[in-house]
Amino acid sequence: MCPLCGAPVRELGWVSAFVRGFLAQEFVASGLPSRHKAMIKMIWTANGMGERYFRALGPPVTYNRFEAAVTDYLCLAAAAGWVRFVLPASPIGADEQSYRMEIDDEERFIREMAALFGMENEADVAS
Repeated sequence: MCPLCGAPVRELGWVSAFVRGFLAQEFVASGLPSRHKAMIKMIWTANGMGERYFRALGPPVTYNRFEAAVTDYLCLAAAAGWVRFVLPASPIGADEQSYRMEIDDEERFIREMAALFGMENEADVAS
């Protein structure tokens, strides 16, 4: 008996259970966008660069919030085309220098990153 509607229910056979399980997997969201974002975060924070930007800007947020906000910002900048993330054709045998971020306008990058945290004035940015 169905606990919601009171209608009789029949036992689910193994074939039906398999088909339902298989079809349910098609409706699960892909993890690729979050992995892509994680790779972008790994590239821009490599070799302590994330911590250096954090110390230089001195934003009024925790490092984790800073990292998340800048990662989202860099995804938008990459979509706009003025920041590029370079990846090797294959990870096999690739060294860490093969993964890098290229910025067309460094001043814009710093200015907009500071603006993310309400630090638009040059005097607000720590040297």
